[in-house]
Amino acid sequence: MLTRICFVFLLLFSSFSSAQTVNGDPQYQMSDPVEPVNRLIWDFNYQVLDAYIYRPVTQSYVDWVPTGGRKAINNFTLNFEEPSTMVNNLIQLDFKNSAGALFRFSVNSTFGILGFFDLADKMGIERRRETFSNVLGRWSVPNGPYLMLPVLGPRSTRKLVGSFVDGLYFPVSYLTFWQNLGLWGLDGLDKRESLLGQEPLLEQSLDPYIFVKEAYIQYEAFKFYSKSEDINRLMEEKSEGKEEVIDADLEEFMDEID
Repeated sequence: MLTRICFVFLLLFSSFSSAQTVNGDPQYQMSDPVEPVNRLIWDFNYQVLDAYIYRPVTQSYVDWVPTGGRKAINNFTLNFEEPSTMVNNLIQLDFKNSAGALFRFSVNSTFGILGFFDLADKMGIERRRETFSNVLGRWSVPNGPYLMLPVLGPRSTRKLVGSFVDGLYFPVSYLTFWQNLGLWGLDGLDKRESLLGQEPLLEQSLDPYIFVKEAYIQYEAFKFYSKSEDINRLMEEKSEGKEEVIDADLEEFMDEID
């Protein structure tokens, strides 16, 4: 446990010290101080893991599991995120969305049969994911350096810290290593499926590594601005001619992976 705590604080420190910002907003940019290493890991992830494992498994998943079944499985995995969403909203004093997440988890876990059926959405309570990484961002903690991790793919140090904290809550904290691995695998299948139709964009890009990095940075920034007041501020900045958050060649890609 002590090792984990030290690891978290090390990542948090590097988030404070290593970020680059645009227009004073850390959500726009991440530094890439270890780009040569990141590129090597990217090549391994994309040319080996994805080519020989992720893509074939995902394609088989799409071919053999009907759309309704894939939707139910995705609902099941996303249901595990509701407790952390509840807490992350609560510590920001966002009582409405915190209560909404609690209601969603309670209804979907019981009447929705462990979350396979999103009954709360049909009742008008939409899923509004809130991560601890976003909480840190609203506390002015910068993203930190960009990292390409083996298997996991692109991450920021703030994202790593946020994911660790989000995993401390019930019910995820009560799952065994293999149960968590299975949950991660199911979530990965859904994310990889959403990218199947976007592969030409990646293949036609001049530098796939840069394309993926910029897509990830801008996607994380867009998720950060998921709340209405943040979106309004973003639109005001764009109308004033400030830095664009979504480039034209990435907008369709971002819509697909959301």
